[in-house]
Amino acid sequence: MIHSIFLAEAKYRAVRQSCPPLSSPKADFDAAQVRNWQHSARSDGQAVETVELRRGASLVLSQFDAGEARVFRFTEPEDMFGFGFHLQDGAHFCLDSIDFATRALDVWVCAAPRGAVSRFVLSGKGFRTVSIRFEPEVAEEYFDEGLALPTQARDILKSARRKAGAVRLASMEPAAAARLQSMFTTNYGGAARRLYLQSCALDLLADQIGSLVREESHPGVLQPHHRDRVVAARDYLDRHFRDPPTIPELAKIVGTNEFTLKRAFKAAFGMTLFGYVLKRRMERAELLLLQGTTVAGAAEEVGYDCPRSFSAAFRRQLGRTPSAVRRAAR
Repeated sequence: MIHSIFLAEAKYRAVRQSCPPLSSPKADFDAAQVRNWQHSARSDGQAVETVELRRGASLVLSQFDAGEARVFRFTEPEDMFGFGFHLQDGAHFCLDSIDFATRALDVWVCAAPRGAVSRFVLSGKGFRTVSIRFEPEVAEEYFDEGLALPTQARDILKSARRKAGAVRLASMEPAAAARLQSMFTTNYGGAARRLYLQSCALDLLADQIGSLVREESHPGVLQPHHRDRVVAARDYLDRHFRDPPTIPELAKIVGTNEFTLKRAFKAAFGMTLFGYVLKRRMERAELLLLQGTTVAGAAEEVGYDCPRSFSAAFRRQLGRTPSAVRRAAR
């Protein structure tokens, strides 16, 4: 059964209009401004919708228009294990003693025991995310049906009834981001809409787990310490793709040499460092264009000073012009 949940507006009082710093496990939230997650009717510009997938498993779509930063508090009613697919902007979370921040195109896995308290800040830039939540025993049963979990997610699931956990798994591919976008914009109604949302959720889950398991199943070409370094390099490029370091700078950051980094990165991910940065830039640009950003704005956002150079790179990478993508999203 589909039902809507409205999250009451709240203000986050800080010197900067941003999330609290991540330097300590307990971020400095203003408790007087934190509101509880409340069940209510949908309100203009902000809503959370829950769709049942099966007993003990649900899909949650959250969307907030741009405005003031919002702060919420939530106590888990039951043990929980879940995936979060972040489409637009990010959020800052304090989950028990864990302090972490998400960003657009992130995929996270989280777990929390019954009674765990989370506080989270939603950016004033607007927010869209899809979460798939399971009761731990249902997740254990579910992923024994042919969907194996990657190691990090498996470890978090094992301890879900005892302690909170959260880890970033990967970045979404453009196809996954487009599917996520369609879940918020579909014109289906009633039972057809419910079936469409369920189908998209399961596709997202299968694609994400499948890609991670494939990645884990072919580590033999690299020694463990090399693999740790290329994963660190990938994560660093995810955070700095707009203004990436040189290869020698990146090698120094992750503790290896330029030759080893280039060879190991290509072996692990099937592309060069430059190719990976270009891919991440174009993924981000495509999402911005789908959300209505101008071609010039998207180019600047992903680090291009010249829109013409950006358009040429975008077309080589994705086979379409930025203008065509933007027109198709209208």
